Amino acid sequence: MRALLSPRRFWFLYITLFVLFGLVIYQIFQLTYFHQSSLRALADRQHYLTIDVPPVRGPITDRTGKEFVTNLKIPSIYAVPRILDKDEREKLSQSLAKILGLDRGWLAKRLARDKSFVWIKRRVGFEEADAVKKLENPAIGIIEEYKRFYPQGPMLAQVLGFSNVDNQGLEGIELSMDNDLRGKPGKRITKRDAKGREIKAFEMKTLPAIDGNRIVLTIDQHLQYLAEKSLEQAFKQWKAKGAAAVVMDPATGEILAMANQPGFDPNAYDKSNADTKRNRAITDMYEPGSVFKIVTASGALNEEVVTPDTTIFCENGKWNWGLKVLHDVHPYGTLTMTDVIVKSSNIGTVKMGLKLGPQRLQKYIKGFGFGSWTGIDLAGEAPGYARPPSQWSGTSPYNIPMGQEIMVTALQMVTAMSVIANGGKLVKPYIMAKVEDPAGVTLKEKKPVIKQQVIRPEIAATMRGILTKVVDEGTGTKARIDGISVGGKTGTAQKILPGGKGYSHSAFMSSFVGFAPSDNPRYAMVVVLDEARPLYYGGTVAAPVFKEVIEAALLTQGSQPHRESPPPDISVKANSAVADLAVAD
Repeated sequence: MRALLSPRRFWFLYITLFVLFGLVIYQIFQLTYFHQSSLRALADRQHYLTIDVPPVRGPITDRTGKEFVTNLKIPSIYAVPRILDKDEREKLSQSLAKILGLDRGWLAKRLARDKSFVWIKRRVGFEEADAVKKLENPAIGIIEEYKRFYPQGPMLAQVLGFSNVDNQGLEGIELSMDNDLRGKPGKRITKRDAKGREIKAFEMKTLPAIDGNRIVLTIDQHLQYLAEKSLEQAFKQWKAKGAAAVVMDPATGEILAMANQPGFDPNAYDKSNADTKRNRAITDMYEPGSVFKIVTASGALNEEVVTPDTTIFCENGKWNWGLKVLHDVHPYGTLTMTDVIVKSSNIGTVKMGLKLGPQRLQKYIKGFGFGSWTGIDLAGEAPGYARPPSQWSGTSPYNIPMGQEIMVTALQMVTAMSVIANGGKLVKPYIMAKVEDPAGVTLKEKKPVIKQQVIRPEIAATMRGILTKVVDEGTGTKARIDGISVGGKTGTAQKILPGGKGYSHSAFMSSFVGFAPSDNPRYAMVVVLDEARPLYYGGTVAAPVFKEVIEAALLTQGSQPHRESPPPDISVKANSAVADLAVAD
């Protein structure tokens, strides 16, 4: 007897099958239309491998093309954990830990990750890479990365800065010019197998990386070497806390050398402390002392309140001014304005400052570039400190003309001396000469910038003559170069006690700033030593650094002696250190 299908059951089955087929059709439509892009992207991720192609970071060179910073190819170790089983991970982590000096537990965790690429150790030695290669494990690979290399070691280190393991600039020019140096990464798209390994034969597309630009500095590597070595010798000899030196072309503002002590090696920057990495030449502010007298003297001459032959009574070494008593070490009577600077008389300089008056003196303080940034193309520059006359204290009229109650940087000081050396113009210092692309095409180029005319050319010439006499006969005799005229000024300033409570009688800032040759200056240079011991007079510890560097630089460029050196003045030499100390007092 044949069973009959009831209409109710028929329609139930019919509707159920219709709904099921409808859902299948809907799902097919959804997969092929609505989710097509996401599924295609998923398939691409599974079948294709995109590998970043890092650019080569741009080099940094001196003005002649000699490299300060370049790149080296260094092996790095990576792994493909996805293709390892548990036993392989255990054995591999043990072997790699021994070869690479890594923690075995950390390695085991790295190798247990479900990834097709993990770093094991970057920038390894070639011996380590060879040992890893001998394991012949398909899950371990070696690729070459570019590592930043500083072939000159500590030379110019505080200016150059350094970059990290990912070639990102962290300090100095490496940081400030990072956009130009880093370049643009490329990409390489290739197929991979089911276990995530690259199939190089099936490479699909390559977008090449654009290497970083070349930075050309104004620095002269030979001159930088001379400055570094001479400053380091003085720093060690005088057991200083720190030291800085800057050599500049006074006509253009180009920085030819910038040295700092103590130094560090940017190839191992992580082993150095922050104090050694500081660019003291632009960051450290100090009271300049007697070197600042060039501003007072220049202003007084330019305003015609004195002439080089104007006589000034120096009170026989002791002058009651207001509530204070101002001293000179030696009891000078009447001196010409020229001799006031040559002998570095505090009393004579203050009297010149009083003739100028606060407002006019402040005009020249600002005109010579003090109290504001020089605008150099380096990060971290300090502006110094110069109070306007409305904020002067009762002691300011006699402290400021002789270099107290004002803060400067070494860079500001050499820029100010350049005003006298170049005919009275304040130039903007700069250290980046140009930026070139990898093909050598110039993209950017710096040109000299004259900010303003500070003093008349004839006044600048007069000051050059006076400062030449300072070196020939005064406190700067240790800067003399036989056969070449040199101008300059020494300074030995007492450091301010912590909290601003007076001045130290045991800690000094010693400095010399000068130019050569006097008749047509090609170099201006400042040397500053922080807390030199046991001697600390600027003419004793700083001036010889100037002499050694500038003499070698001039001889290297073929300068010949053009005059006979005057016979040394024994009395001046014997008393130069004491006279310098008088400035600090």
